[in-house]
Amino acid sequence: MNRLVIIGNGFDLAHGLKTSYQNFINWYWNQWGMRLLTASTYQESDGLCSFDLLNHVNGHYYTWFQFQQCHYITKDDPFQPWDGNKVVEQIKLNEYCNFQYTSRFLERIDQNIETKGWVDIENDYYHLLVHDEVRNSSYQELNNHLDILREKLIEYLRTVENTEIQIIPEIKDKIYRPFDMNELSIDYSYLPEEECSLSNIMLLNFNYTKTPEMYLKDKTTINYIHGKLDNPESVIFGYGDELDEDYKRLKNLNDNECLRHMKSIRYLDAGNYRNMLQFIEAGPFQVCIMGHSCGNSDRTLLNTIFEHRNCVSVKPYYYIKDSGEDNFSEMSINISRNFNDMKLMRDRVVAKPYTEPLVSK
Repeated sequence: MNRLVIIGNGFDLAHGLKTSYQNFINWYWNQWGMRLLTASTYQESDGLCSFDLLNHVNGHYYTWFQFQQCHYITKDDPFQPWDGNKVVEQIKLNEYCNFQYTSRFLERIDQNIETKGWVDIENDYYHLLVHDEVRNSSYQELNNHLDILREKLIEYLRTVENTEIQIIPEIKDKIYRPFDMNELSIDYSYLPEEECSLSNIMLLNFNYTKTPEMYLKDKTTINYIHGKLDNPESVIFGYGDELDEDYKRLKNLNDNECLRHMKSIRYLDAGNYRNMLQFIEAGPFQVCIMGHSCGNSDRTLLNTIFEHRNCVSVKPYYYIKDSGEDNFSEMSINISRNFNDMKLMRDRVVAKPYTEPLVSK
């Protein structure tokens, strides 16, 4: 029997990597602040937002570099490194500076961070794609903004990937431990022991980082289903829910821009999806979920896996929050959205008494 390990962002976070979208957006604004500390112009833009220095500051004409030297440098300890986020905050409040979002997409991302304390960039993209906000401009413009964020995300994750990390023994144990018959939806006790033993393992990595490579052993493979950082063209960043009613409407618009960043289309650019299909077609397999929220942005792919005739179990490893509460119930709800057959969902998803946290606190 085989095992398919679904690896999401929580896997990287468990290893101490700052790979959340909120980490990325904080880095994005920090980069902006550092850019404005040294810019020799009075207007800067990256296609998502713009910063303009008004040309009548106390009767003088400043570049951004000169403005920062005159207005901010002396106000902070010169021996402390600059915080780019603080620079941006100061500039937004300054009457001589003009900040504008040129992307409704980025503005929505910032609003969600401010109101919710977190953000899901792919869900925000899809929301704009299917709702009225985007129709005032164009689908192509929204896609171009996603392309810019994709390039910046790759740049950020390349810096994060250099962080030194170590194998977590309890995660390694969970990947390679023998099957527990209580976790399987079908009674295999009548079969010879060799047919119930763990054979091949595929680490289906939804991240772009190479963290799972530390856990490779014989008969274990890694499938970078969404691409790798060392091959930027392979990185898939978009949305993947063909089961949604709005997706059907988008298909009927006969506008290719509506589907340009749909994951199911992008899977055709490489052989990773086909390799995953061959693995689940090869024989019975158990799914183990490690750090993936099972949200709707990957719904089509997860539905293909969870409802496949060879799937005998879906085991979610949950997360314990700082409050001491866990997210098992939230994960179960998200997993249920990836099933069309709810009876099948109840049969296959492992009950909480037979699963555990991915890492203990």
